[in-house]
Amino acid sequence: MVLIGLGSAGTGIINCFSGEYKKISIVESDFPIKCKTEEDFEKYCPKFKKELSFKENECWFVVCGASKCSSASLHILQTIKNKKINVIYVCPDPDLAGPTLLKRHKIVFNVLQEYTRSGLLNSMCIVSNKQILNIIGNQSITEMFNNINRTIAHTIETIEWFRGSTPVMGSLHTPKEISRIYTVSIGDFNNNEEKMLFSLDNPTETWYIYSISKQELENNKDLIPLIKNRVLADEQKQICSSFAVFSSQHKQSYFYSVKKTHYIQPLETK
Repeated sequence: MVLIGLGSAGTGIINCFSGEYKKISIVESDFPIKCKTEEDFEKYCPKFKKELSFKENECWFVVCGASKCSSASLHILQTIKNKKINVIYVCPDPDLAGPTLLKRHKIVFNVLQEYTRSGLLNSMCIVSNKQILNIIGNQSITEMFNNINRTIAHTIETIEWFRGSTPVMGSLHTPKEISRIYTVSIGDFNNNEEKMLFSLDNPTETWYIYSISKQELENNKDLIPLIKNRVLADEQKQICSSFAVFSSQHKQSYFYSVKKTHYIQPLETK
């Protein structure tokens, strides 16, 4: 996996992934010194051909729309347009971001969604700083973004690991080609609740990924009905769902879900 981080947030997130991946960081200081505004970063964006030279066919591009250099996203993606590009897009917290940041975010957010929906980008995973804080709880000012970044990286990396592993039961269906926009959720197995990293509107497909302890696999007779009820509830909402159960060496069981759609997502509100 090749990880490309644009801006301080994108770079911070890719650095939270494990060390086995190739990581490419592009930050504001890598742009010409005359770049001061969003328009400058877009107009004078270098091609970064040397930095973005890699043999792998697939990559992940990580960016937060609040950064000035996020306006250069399309120029940077143009350099790797022949690659299979997956975007991880971080929405800034509207309660903490000012009007300038939110305007910047709105432009980048909508443009990347349109490119994803058209198929020019393979996928776009949307996560929200606000939603993640609701999950991990209040944080100190100095550690808030570090903990948000770790949550994003750990969640995405774990889901990708499961996708490459063999389940003990079930399988994840092949999503429709148009279902390129998605988010993920972290599930509480004991309470059968899930908390989404972004409030996705109109999900049309869902993967449920269960990581179950050996003890639960052997003794919990309610596990299959619990999973079936989630899938059936989705079917009643016209959501195509599937699940995969994996054996875990950990004592605690949990689950993730990946919720996909082809609908353009609106901005978060305060």
